[in-house]
Amino acid sequence: MAASYGRKVTLQWGSTTIPGVREKGLTINGEAVNVTSDDDNGIQALLSEDAEQSHEISLSGVSKSFALREAKAAGLIQKMVTLTYPDGYVITGTFNLGSYTEGIPYNEAVTFDATLSSTGPVTHTSPSI
Repeated sequence: MAASYGRKVTLQWGSTTIPGVREKGLTINGEAVNVTSDDDNGIQALLSEDAEQSHEISLSGVSKSFALREAKAAGLIQKMVTLTYPDGYVITGTFNLGSYTEGIPYNEAVTFDATLSSTGPVTHTSPSI
């Protein structure tokens, strides 16, 4: 993948593109399984696959829509999320809106931060070459 601007990575929350997003972050978590025993002489041994894998997407930006706030307040917190990179790489899955916060300074733009956590399988699709 060639270098690209973060602003060209798009995020869909259901069928809605959230306007005002400035920053997006992706974390792919994996929980290791420790199988260390007396036989390992105090040297940690881990299985070669994760016990559990999850994805987390963080968002921050200027509030130009309150779709995430309204979804969180109404308890409608799970939707299909699609993260699309400029080269065509796509990450898709159902995500849970875990947290939503707003910054409401006196003389500045209202801002927001949100965290989305995967629930169920997440697919990674590489672009066709």
